[in-house]
Amino acid sequence: MTESPPLVVEPFSSSHIRDSFACGYEALDTYIRRYAGQDIRRRVSLVFVACRAGARVISGYYTLSASSFRKDALPAELAKKLPHYPVPAAILGRLAVDRSCHGHDLGEYLLMNCFERVLQASRLIAVHAIIADAKDEKARAFYQRYGFKPFADRPLRLFMPMGTLEQLLVGRETRR
Repeated sequence: MTESPPLVVEPFSSSHIRDSFACGYEALDTYIRRYAGQDIRRRVSLVFVACRAGARVISGYYTLSASSFRKDALPAELAKKLPHYPVPAAILGRLAVDRSCHGHDLGEYLLMNCFERVLQASRLIAVHAIIADAKDEKARAFYQRYGFKPFADRPLRLFMPMGTLEQLLVGRETRR
C-alpha cells in the first residue's frame, strides 16, 4: 500500500490548483476560486491552503484577518474585564475542506495551524481573542468543540480568548 504524502499548509498563490475545489458550500468554493487572490492583493485577508507535499491541488483552506470588537458584544462576565475601546482580535473568516478530504480531520488540522499562526502574531501585535464566523449550526458546533463561545448578540459569531487558545495548544503538545 502506498502512503499519501503529508499535508503542508502554506500561503495561497496563483500556482495553486483551485478550480476543482468543492467543499459543499458554493460561497466557500467561489471564494477560493475567484476572490482569494484579490483579497490578498488588497491586504484584507491572508489565505492559507493545505496541499499534499509536492502537489498544488488545494485540499482545504482558511483565511485570517485583523479585527476588533466592542466588549458589550461579549457575555457580561468576560466584558467587565475589558477596556471600553475596541478590543483587538484575529478573525478566522473562512475554513473549508474539499469533499474528497471530509472525514479525515483536515478541518481540525487547519484550525490548529490557524491557532499556531495567531499565537505567533500575538507575540508581535496585541491580539486578545480569535473570532470565527460559523456558516451554520454544524460549523458552530465544530468551533464550540474546541472552546469557542458565541458572542452575546450573534450566535454564529464565536470567540476564543488567547489564554484559552494557548492552553489548548499546550494541552495538545503534552499529549503528543
